[in-house]
Amino acid sequence: MSQVNPASIVTLNGKVLETLRSDILSCRLKPNERLRTETLRMMYGAGTSPIREALMRLAAEGLVVLEQNKGFRVAGVSHEQLEDIMRTRAEIEILALRRAIEIGGVDWEASVLGAFHRLSRQPKSDSERPEQINEAWKREHKAFHDALVAACQSPSLLSIRAGLFDQCDRYVALSVTAKTLPRDDVAEHEEIMKATIDRDAEKAERLLRKHIELTTEKVKLSNWFSDVPFEGEELPL
Repeated sequence: MSQVNPASIVTLNGKVLETLRSDILSCRLKPNERLRTETLRMMYGAGTSPIREALMRLAAEGLVVLEQNKGFRVAGVSHEQLEDIMRTRAEIEILALRRAIEIGGVDWEASVLGAFHRLSRQPKSDSERPEQINEAWKREHKAFHDALVAACQSPSLLSIRAGLFDQCDRYVALSVTAKTLPRDDVAEHEEIMKATIDRDAEKAERLLRKHIELTTEKVKLSNWFSDVPFEGEELPL
């Protein structure tokens, strides 16, 4: 009998977790959508164990909800949660940005410039599915905001910020569906980048806060804030 390589199990479990997380953050799996184990097995080509492990991990992160005798579902969204997450993210990210501006060197400046350049080359919406966010933009957007604070030299602060950013990322994906005039994301990010490179902490803070507040207001206009009853998957006792 052939033995299963433990490393391959870890790799598979990690891949399932990251793919499922990405599908939730990109809203390919919608708020309050039921997450049936059998359906996810077919979607990701994985067994029950890695699927359930990923769901439990994401429940701990607040992206998935487990309801007794009903099963798993994608966490819902609400105006109250939106404002709380965005406000908290702004405070934490601004604190990290101020430290980075104070501490960061030339290499950090170059990384911020490079991250902005890559982000500015990507459209925000998917060209084939305009109602969905462009995965390349999403990736570069995260990389840009990561670069802004990378020099703050506080692993604890960066860890807290990363978790909040993931929660906000899902709302950013929802904002693409909002029926409003498009924002000039490139200009917003460029202004933040320039103020950061100029070491103008006050201006960088003001621009970053406004940037996050604009996202908050746009998300409020999307169609994802209705209370939908959840009838989940029955779980065996």
